[in-house]
Amino acid sequence: MSRFVPARFRPAFDRAKAFLADARQDTRAVSAVEFAMIVPVMATLFLASVETTQGLQIDRKVSLTARALSDLASQSTVIADTEMTNILDASSDILTPFAASNALLVVTGIQIDTKGKATVAWSDHRNSARYTCGATIAVPTQLMPDLGTSGFLVLAEVKYNYQPIIGYLITGTVQLSDRLYTRPRIGDTISRTPSQGSGCI
Repeated sequence: MSRFVPARFRPAFDRAKAFLADARQDTRAVSAVEFAMIVPVMATLFLASVETTQGLQIDRKVSLTARALSDLASQSTVIADTEMTNILDASSDILTPFAASNALLVVTGIQIDTKGKATVAWSDHRNSARYTCGATIAVPTQLMPDLGTSGFLVLAEVKYNYQPIIGYLITGTVQLSDRLYTRPRIGDTISRTPSQGSGCI
């Protein structure tokens, strides 16, 4: 091809040709280009893994908190205000290092009569609304006593408003929740003192 190039341009043409040949064989920049292309993907995966891992940690602590509240409340026959405060305070230790102020807690005593009607015997809460004493409440069928037999359950409900620190993949607030029913460890029922009012035990 160089024979068609005028003589006065041939030196420049030969230099350009040599440069292109060298550039074609030079692979020093390939790694840099590949790295530049993969960095955004790696960063996205990293941020996603951080948010997902933290969410799973909080979700596990929510379940542990529900289990602890239900278990602690079921170990008494009568729960005084100070004892209930201590039970609810236990959530802070379990949720550490995450903020306990983001947790919504409800611990409820449920009385089930011989006809299978479940009503609220008492209800305590923190950062949330409690149930009204005497109100009908749903109970899973498998936890209901046989007809003609009364029963009692403690229900612990925990919700946690999780807001990712980074907010790259998960935006806004995600509410994680769990609930657990427990039967009284001692006796047939559990009452609250002082009574919370009409319809309460």
